[in-house]
Parts: sequence; C-alpha cells; structure tokens
Amino acid sequence: MMPIHPHNYIQIYEAGIEALKSNPSDLTHQHQTVLALARAGALDFAITEYDRFALADVTDNEDIMALNGRLSKDLYLRASGEKAKAHALAAAQKYEAAFENTQGYYSGINSATMALMADLPAEHVSARIEAIEALLPMASDVTPAEHYFIEATRAECFLLKGERGKAAQALEDAINFDPLNYAAHATTLKQFTMICAKRGEDLGWLAAFKSPRPMHFAGHIRLNMTAAQQEALKISISDTLQQEDVGFGYGALAAGGDIIFAESLLEQGAELHLILPAQRDIFKRESVTAFGEDWGERFDACLARASSIREISPSSNWPDQHLNRVSGLSSMGRAILKSQSLNVDPLQMLILNDSTDQSYTATHAKDWAVSQFPQYKVSAGQSQAIPAPKTLKLAELPCTSKYAGESNLIAHSNPLECVERALEVRDSKGPVQIALHLKLESENMDVCLDELIIGGAPQSIVASEVFATVLALMAGPKYRITYAGQVGVDTAWPTRCYTIDRAKS
Repeated sequence: MMPIHPHNYIQIYEAGIEALKSNPSDLTHQHQTVLALARAGALDFAITEYDRFALADVTDNEDIMALNGRLSKDLYLRASGEKAKAHALAAAQKYEAAFENTQGYYSGINSATMALMADLPAEHVSARIEAIEALLPMASDVTPAEHYFIEATRAECFLLKGERGKAAQALEDAINFDPLNYAAHATTLKQFTMICAKRGEDLGWLAAFKSPRPMHFAGHIRLNMTAAQQEALKISISDTLQQEDVGFGYGALAAGGDIIFAESLLEQGAELHLILPAQRDIFKRESVTAFGEDWGERFDACLARASSIREISPSSNWPDQHLNRVSGLSSMGRAILKSQSLNVDPLQMLILNDSTDQSYTATHAKDWAVSQFPQYKVSAGQSQAIPAPKTLKLAELPCTSKYAGESNLIAHSNPLECVERALEVRDSKGPVQIALHLKLESENMDVCLDELIIGGAPQSIVASEVFATVLALMAGPKYRITYAGQVGVDTAWPTRCYTIDRAKS
C-alpha cells in the first residue's frame, strides 16, 4: 500500500472513508474526508458528504463549523452576480457562528473576509480583525501546518487593514514555516486575490508567492550514454527544473529518460507522480530490466520515493501501443489538473532525439502541443523551448458513453465529442446519469460504465479517471473536472471517477 502523502487530498479522502467503515460516527474522520474533498476542488462532492454526515448539526467544534463556511465560500467563488453575494453572506454567517461558539481565529478571520465580500458594514470587519489579532497565539510547540495558518491569518489581518507591506512579510514567514504545503499556499493566495480584487487593488505582488509548477516528463528508453553523459544530462535537467520552478513531475518510469527525469525531480525535492500503462511488475519486466538490471535498481529506488503511483490497466496483455498512448495522455492531464488547483501554468520536458519522429516521446510532444503550454527539449549542456506548431490536431481516441436506464453503448471518436454530446443530452432532458470512459480493449466497457452509473454522483456526467485526465489535456479550461470518489471498490481494480460540467464563463 502507498503511504499517504500529507498533501495528496484524494488519498486522504479515500483513507478516511476506509477508516469510517469501522467507526462510521467518528467526527474527526468525517471532517477530514470532507475537508480533503474541498481542498481537492471537489466542491459538490464535499457538500454531499457534509450533508450525509449531518455535520451541520455540530455546534461545538470550530473545524467542523468553519468547514460549512468554507463550502459556502467556495460556492461564492464559483458563482457570479446575486448568487455569489448570497453565498458570501451565507459563508460570513456560518463562519461568524463558528467564531461565536468557539472563539477560533480561523473562523474569525474568515468571517471578516466574507463580510467584506458580502458588503457588510466596514465596522463589522474592523471589529472582527481586532478580535482575531487579540486571539492569535504566539506560535510555539505547534506543527508546521499550524504555524503556517497562524502567520497566514496574521497576514490576512494586515491585508484587510490595508497594510500590504506587513501582509507580504507575514505571508513570507508563514510559507517559511511550512514550505511544502503548496495546496494551503494556493488557498491563501486565492483568498488574498479575492480581497484585492474586491477592493480593486493591484495583484502583482502576489506573484512572488505562487506555488511551484507541475510538469509532464518523458524521454527515450535507449539513451546509449555513459555514466558521465547521464550525469551531464541530469545537471541540465536540474538547472531547468530550478529555472522553471518545477515542484511536481508526472510521467512513467521506463529505463533511460524517464528514470533520469525521476531521479532529477527527487534530488530537487520535487514530488514524483508515476502513471504506468500496466501493473508495475509487468512494466518493470518489459520496460526497465529488459534494458539492464541496473535500471531495475534505479526503478525500485524511484518507486519507493514516489508521492503517488497509478496503473492505467490491470491487463497482463502488455506491451500495448494504445495503453502506452493513453498512459502518456493521462499523465499530461494530471499535470494540468494539478496546475489548475495551484493556479500556475504547467510545462513539459522531454529528452527528444529529432531523428526519431515515430518514437513515443515524439508522440508525447505532439500530444502536449494541443494544450498550448510550454515545452522544453533537454540535452546535456542545454535546454531549449520547442516552438509551438502552426496547426494543432486533437487526438482521435475512441471512447464510449452510456445513459442510465439504457442498455446500449454509444461510441465516440474522442473525449471532446463524447462530453459535448453528453452535455447536449443533459441540457435537453434535464439531470440524467451519464457515464463516460475511454475504450480500452483490456476492459469490459459495459461493466465499467455500469459501475460509473451505479456508484457515481447521482444525476451527473461522471467519467473514469483516465477519461477525465485525458479531457483535461485536450480542453482543460473549458470544463469543470472534479473528483467524485471511487467506484468498483469491492472489485480487484477500483476506479476513481470525476464529474464533468462546463466551466464557469
């Protein structure tokens, strides 16, 4: 079993649900699971779980009460016009209730900020700031995360008072206490952006606090390099990782370029997220140790330090060109979804030989170009940007949909066509359960789609993880793609699923 990464909120949610099986009324685990969903951006799912656990009935726990306010705040950020103002007022009231009952500084500062968003009197905001500053503890004997939130709250008080210089210094102090908690940093920046935008103030100063960027990586499996040449290549990769401020890497772990990228990411302290087309033992045998036992040792070392590992298919019938393509597309989509959660731009880095136009790496380069995010080709001693192609072509990637209550499967040529058709049906018929999945020869599509219909969020367009991540690459900003739990949890191969809707215009 993979160790739970402290900032991998989908992992945290799934672990919390597992813990609740043995103790379903445990408020701590209930709170952690809903909070993890909110932090992962799965707002609708988080609200559903908050209601399912009846957490609104809890009136003596700041964390649980404030979480109710946070859900309304996230609804405010997603809405516009009068709906947004109504959500802002609801958030302010929920945070205020939590503050009055518990005197917690977290709920207090949020009650002040959301009062500003809801256009409540300035005197209310000022009074709340004074109360929070009096309550803020001097941080001692606390965890790095607790220390971060204390100083971030102090920074928010300064910002609300219009003291931007002090706010910037306090925010810098906060980040220094918990430097790797990028999701928390991104949430704070979203809050500060919200405040500055409400007041019509400059946002440029916040750029210095942005989180590191995610990247997709890939490289040729046959490098034919000496140890010294590999080391020179790793130096070039590391230099580029630092220059581009990369903190997360997504890709496979084949011998050659993949492993060199993975080692470089880990040496720089970045998170390594592995997406393999097949089960790891099969993948290792066919794509790693087949090229030398020393690659196998390096594979094991990287695997042990990875922040997450996902395997696209349980099939033992591999190698398979289609699975390899899908695995690469899914890796790219995951990098893009991560970038959206952190509000930064992703990039791609490749070890690419121009003379091998038919290689998987060259295909990855063409696929990433559809996203229109930057690409870099790395070699020993240099890194150079890959020029954007003049024409972009979306991949033809067969996929299938199924509608609740119907037995037939509907074939589509690519995920965009599939999603648009599902949205058209939803718009014309109203709420309806529709399941979407990429066509993989190794899977029983009927069974996979039925699991999504039965286990997915009700009356929604729900997609498998691999479909959702490929869609994120093809047209990420066009859709709201949010985690929605697991289906098939009682099978040997449970599947994460995502709901899909149009993005806020």
